[in-house]
Amino acid sequence: MKKFFAALCAAALSAAVFAPAALAYQGPAVSCEAYIVMDADSGQVIMEKNADEVLYPASITKIMTMALALEKAQGQLDTQLTVSYDAVHQLEYGSSHIALQEGEVVSLEDVLYGTELESANDGANVLAEYISGTIQGGVDAMNAKAAELGLANTHYMNPHGLHDDQHYTTARDMAVITRWALSVPGFEEIFCRTDPWTMEPTNKQPQQRVFHCTDWMRISGDYLRSYAKGSKNGFHDQALTTFVNYAEQNGIRLISVELKCQRLEDKFRDACAILDYAYENFTRVEIPAPAEAFQIPVVGGGEALGNALVQPKSATALLHKSLSTDGVTVDYQIPDQYVLGQPFAASVTYSLPENDYQPSALGSADLAVSGVEEVLAASTYVPASSLRPEGNPVGVAVAAAGAAMALLLGVRLWRKAGAKRPASGPTPAQWEIITRKPLPAEPAPWEKGTDRSSPRSRTKPPSRD
Repeated sequence: MKKFFAALCAAALSAAVFAPAALAYQGPAVSCEAYIVMDADSGQVIMEKNADEVLYPASITKIMTMALALEKAQGQLDTQLTVSYDAVHQLEYGSSHIALQEGEVVSLEDVLYGTELESANDGANVLAEYISGTIQGGVDAMNAKAAELGLANTHYMNPHGLHDDQHYTTARDMAVITRWALSVPGFEEIFCRTDPWTMEPTNKQPQQRVFHCTDWMRISGDYLRSYAKGSKNGFHDQALTTFVNYAEQNGIRLISVELKCQRLEDKFRDACAILDYAYENFTRVEIPAPAEAFQIPVVGGGEALGNALVQPKSATALLHKSLSTDGVTVDYQIPDQYVLGQPFAASVTYSLPENDYQPSALGSADLAVSGVEEVLAASTYVPASSLRPEGNPVGVAVAAAGAAMALLLGVRLWRKAGAKRPASGPTPAQWEIITRKPLPAEPAPWEKGTDRSSPRSRTKPPSRD
């Protein structure tokens, strides 16, 4: 534990010394320690406060647990699970649960809704065992997914979020996790359920169990919002109150995360203030494609065969009403050459000038590549890998084009051997080979300046999630 806190302190000190101070964007006044608002479609961040501060998630941890279970289930929610001794007994006394019993046979669907609506810690344990055989195996899978998503500031010690010093995340990481979770089939339906869910009697429980939504933004009261579609909340003494929201209005889907809200009501007040502001001030706009174009050598067998044309495409982004796209800058990431049979990843990143209204990063778009087919048509080179039947469709197409050109060349040589003939028209156009050095591959602006400061505890609210 001491080593963990020493690492956090070192990271915080390093960030303070070497990283520029985070910009304070105009927005609503909130009480939470950290928050972020992300476009669920593109991943663009439009609002943030202390988004990279390392804090405790509490029960919003279960977003990862549920999504992994659904990813494994592949729609088979009627799968029957047997509750283990560990799933029931490896919990703090008094933590939230749905009264599962050792040996009880329950459906995966019931456990998922109990975990979502009632924040059931026993349910989260059952899901972890379903994911990977044991609770620890499920936790390992959660950490593996976090690593796969590129989240250096998230670490799990359990599947439910009860406190552990080494169980932590950030607002930015939670937004990325939620965005991925929403892409998992079945997750959005469970995450967005407002109606009660009834769990029928089982082999151990003769009574029905009814689970209820407790999100004030979706059920009633002063915080009711029509754009509120789904959520997960959390609480324990060290994390205080945490909240993740999924919202949609006028075709704009947003994910907001609020960490370390002081009181139960604060999370609703903050979430409403943040999302009200976002929908009142941001619209989706088109970023016109720059007029630039680049010629990139197409290489096969170690030889340049011709050039492909690489051009930027238009993109869309969420923009604050006080800004315009006039000052948008572009940063190209283009490989030196297009190698046949290998992936070609060329993109452009769009950014705003520094401003007081939103983060500069607008997002990235792939570049359009053309001319490869013409190069292949003018070349007899056939990659060895493309000759294998199990090759990919592009390889097969290259092989076919190469074989055809080889046959055509053979016929021409045969004819020349019999008699000389005058040229019958121009040869295929040969583009000048221009090698363009790519710009340095820097991390995107929203991935810079990670701060892993130590979680802080404040006044203890009266209840525990």
